[in-house]
Amino acid sequence: MTINRSVLRWVSAVTVLLLLGLAWFALLPTPRASALFSPGISVSPTGYDAYDQRVAVDRQGDAALVWVRKSRTYPYTWRVQFRSRSHTGAWGSTITVSPSGQAPRSPKVVLDDDGDAVVVWDAYNGTDYHVYARRVSRTGALGTLRVLTPGGVSIHGTDVAVDPDGDAVVTWAEWHSTGATFPMMRRYSRSGTLSAPVVLASSPARADPPAVALDRQGDAVLAWANDWLVQARTLSASGTLGPLGTVSPDLSPIDRHFVARVTIDRDGDALVTWEHWTAADLSTQIWGRWISRDGVVGAVRQITPSSHTDMSNYSVSSDLDGDVMLTWDLFPSANLYARRISRTGTVGQPVLVTSYGRLHTVRIDDDGDGVVVWQGKGTGNIVSNVRARRVTSSGTFGTAQVVASNGRYPTTAVSPTGRALVAWERQFQVDLRIQASVGP
Repeated sequence: MTINRSVLRWVSAVTVLLLLGLAWFALLPTPRASALFSPGISVSPTGYDAYDQRVAVDRQGDAALVWVRKSRTYPYTWRVQFRSRSHTGAWGSTITVSPSGQAPRSPKVVLDDDGDAVVVWDAYNGTDYHVYARRVSRTGALGTLRVLTPGGVSIHGTDVAVDPDGDAVVTWAEWHSTGATFPMMRRYSRSGTLSAPVVLASSPARADPPAVALDRQGDAVLAWANDWLVQARTLSASGTLGPLGTVSPDLSPIDRHFVARVTIDRDGDALVTWEHWTAADLSTQIWGRWISRDGVVGAVRQITPSSHTDMSNYSVSSDLDGDVMLTWDLFPSANLYARRISRTGTVGQPVLVTSYGRLHTVRIDDDGDGVVVWQGKGTGNIVSNVRARRVTSSGTFGTAQVVASNGRYPTTAVSPTGRALVAWERQFQVDLRIQASVGP
């Protein structure tokens, strides 16, 4: 069969136009997928890959984002970068926080009441692993780079919390050549003064990085998993450490307790949560225990349903009164659930947030209103998207919203009045960039 040459030319032209149209579509910015959240914008610079994003919001609603920027050509370089956003929506310039010659990991950022930031990360500098900290003022002025750890050790993760005046507590897990891994902390004052490093527990010596939370007076509670136990200590604003305590129950020598987290109210009453693996039925659930401002340890509570035996990940957040919102997802279904836990220990009914929600975070404001964000399935299950649902202090959830139709690894922070900043990674044709949205 003979095909007319004009027909062939027409088909070729249509094919070229179609391919050009597809390429143009791929370059479009993320569309506004929800009326409640602002359009996603790229906040990290072009020409690099960016990942490990974290966010924080202060009492006025001003926000800060940090991430790791990696060059795309050899010799590869890594830098921690910072960018602010005012409550009026104005974005600041990108600030490089870490020096050259490092390979930084997992930066964290917190803001005091005035909007001044503390940024913490761990990095290999070509010789040793260290924990680093640096302040960034609300006007963008960089403080002195501080090295918090000695040489000759390895660092396994960090955490940081700050009080209203800007005094911070930095924690990390420190591995020594003997094989011991100790839970560590150091106070970092607003003026830049560092306290001596403190070993929070010397036995056992297989610790995870301690989680830390501060109340409005600057008193702290720290908790960490240590050789399948969960331990905790209080820390006063003046620097006095409370006695070391084991908060996980001694139920079975082969049960496992890990992934400890802490939430705290305005007065210093805290809820320590952790994952509990039961050897008897191979189930994983979330347990918790309250620690009062005076150091009194409450009863152990299982706070996820007994029927939810295959918990995968969890997130927890508290308001200023001590009411808590807990989220968790199940394996392999990825069903994402939430429940409210009152300050008096009343555990609400579990709510199915979505039938598929991975890598989720919940954050609630002063009064208990907030947002849950998660990584959902995109079109054809090929590209992940970012979704969110608002939640009220009574535990009522709003309609699920698509924050970004193309995104992964979302994280969020909320202002005292519940306005949320969501950040995620988006893969473009060349760059991996950090994007952000605000709402509602």
